[in-house]
Amino acid sequence: MIWLSTLSHLLARAERWASRVLVVAFVALIVANVGMRYVIGQPIFFAEEIAAILLVWLAFVATSITIHDRAQIGVTLLTEHLPVGIRRIVDLIVLALVAAILATLLWTSATWVVSPAVAFEQIITLGWAKSPFYWIVPVFSAFALIHVLADLAEAVTGHQPIELATDKGMEI
Repeated sequence: MIWLSTLSHLLARAERWASRVLVVAFVALIVANVGMRYVIGQPIFFAEEIAAILLVWLAFVATSITIHDRAQIGVTLLTEHLPVGIRRIVDLIVLALVAAILATLLWTSATWVVSPAVAFEQIITLGWAKSPFYWIVPVFSAFALIHVLADLAEAVTGHQPIELATDKGMEI
């Protein structure tokens, strides 16, 4: 499943660029709003709402990147004492469970975004529909699912050892 890993790496690269753009947009919006407020006396009336949306998007994109990089916080109290073979099985089970959860989140969030209930929601300050902004949830779910499936495929085929439950991570 080399193509799945390649796709995962390409998506991670795009996500890194998207996160940079989101950070720059957020900072530019806040700086412009502060400047407008103190120089002209009129803040940008939609800045707070758009800034909140940008932060939510950034959180989802960054979470997907951490899934690709296997950089989530993990509790290894039990698994670090297991033999390597059993630890590998536990890691495979964990990846399969994460994939199942992400697939469920993808399905339910895509269904939710196109539902009539969401179609009527609007951004208060601009009057825009909120549903386009909610698409970050199914997009995140799909990208994160691809990352997890790529890890799972590599682990099952033996192309890359899986080390989710390891003590090699950062210690606080």
